[in-house]
Amino acid sequence: MSLQFKYVSENHCHSSCSFDAADSVDAMCLQAIKLGLYSITITDHCEVNGYANPQDSEFGDFSQRIPQAIIEMKQAQKKYKDKIKLYRGIELGQPLQDLESADTALALDDFDFVLASVHNIKDTQDFYWLHYTQDFAYEILGKYFSELLQTARWNKFDSLSHLTYPLRYITGRDKINIDLHQFRDVTDEILLTLIHNNKALEINTSGLRQDIKCTMPDGDIIARYKELGGKYLTIGSDAHSCHDLGKGLEQGLAIAKGCGFHSYTIFDKHIPKLIPIE
Repeated sequence: MSLQFKYVSENHCHSSCSFDAADSVDAMCLQAIKLGLYSITITDHCEVNGYANPQDSEFGDFSQRIPQAIIEMKQAQKKYKDKIKLYRGIELGQPLQDLESADTALALDDFDFVLASVHNIKDTQDFYWLHYTQDFAYEILGKYFSELLQTARWNKFDSLSHLTYPLRYITGRDKINIDLHQFRDVTDEILLTLIHNNKALEINTSGLRQDIKCTMPDGDIIARYKELGGKYLTIGSDAHSCHDLGKGLEQGLAIAKGCGFHSYTIFDKHIPKLIPIE
């Protein structure tokens, strides 16, 4: 595969150790090598609100899934050490909804990289399962950004994932247009919190291949992050299969460059490393 950019890294993807993903860590690494990627960070799901009581969770037992992911990632690091840089990551969903379980999950490994996400508001289904009207969408987004701000302040992560995640369904699926300027104060506060704490903002490229047809967040918010002083961007496809691995990464790099960034970030034992966009 011919890449436009010299250094292209996958910083958000899921193996079959995630409840909703298809392919093994080994297969994902082989695909990354085939694509000519510079590095890959595997970030299997850990939905914190389902950690303590797996019998009540639709997602399975994360206390088993995450250790298995760690085993497979360590094996792949040894196996492919001369072919690709592989970093061990985790996507921690809804950490504020069970802080004890969040800490338990983070203690399972010396992760390189922690993504923080909010896929549902407390005591509410994943945004995927909700059906939106205009008024309900604005109500949900208000609650979502409030929880996301508190998550940013929690600070036990490296990058904040898909900041505009609910729009995947509100706008992409249900075709409800949203004026995000109504949430400018809170989104600015989220971005400023990331900047103050030296945390990264993720450009999630999954929306480019979905109905929303843009990154999450889009270029306007990425440009605003830069304007406010943002330094660290991670870029990931959010692939749940080899088929989608790496998709949109170069578009994400182009958007970052267009917003004034000359580098993006990968994390090695939580230390940000700036990779040139060239």
